[in-house]
Amino acid sequence: LLSTSSHSSKYSFSGHPRLLGEIAYQLDRRILSYVFQAHQRLYGFILLNIPQRIVEVSTHPLTGHMDEAYRLYLSNRFTDLMESLGKLGYKLALHAPFCEFIVNSYGILKERPRKGSSQWAEYNNPDFLIKMIENIAPRRLQKDMLLVLSCLCYLSTKDKKPLLAW
Repeated sequence: LLSTSSHSSKYSFSGHPRLLGEIAYQLDRRILSYVFQAHQRLYGFILLNIPQRIVEVSTHPLTGHMDEAYRLYLSNRFTDLMESLGKLGYKLALHAPFCEFIVNSYGILKERPRKGSSQWAEYNNPDFLIKMIENIAPRRLQKDMLLVLSCLCYLSTKDKKPLLAW
């Protein structure tokens, strides 16, 4: 999905480490938003607890009655998405903790770029993000960061939203 052609860089990457965390954070949020698209608040939802959360949101809070059709619907969305991302090399057991590590290590953007600004355009340009990863991520993290970006590009195409959607 991504090409890592090595043309001369026209970008400056100083001050972009938080962008690494933002990419990882955005992928996590996109996966959760895709599976739980009817739910606005995803606070406390993490990728590794999606199966438990599916049971929770499918259970009526007062009656305790399980909506089996809804549980199956959400489970199928999750399974289908994991299969699609798996074709890109994504492994939930590896990449969910990896993304958490990246977010905890680098943080996320403190300020969102203004839509339409040159910074917004750069941050939503896969070529810019590939070069940024190649230039500032430690070598041992680059392969998985590029995979995370590939998955984010896939989801961006799927949901027709910018790469970094706030």
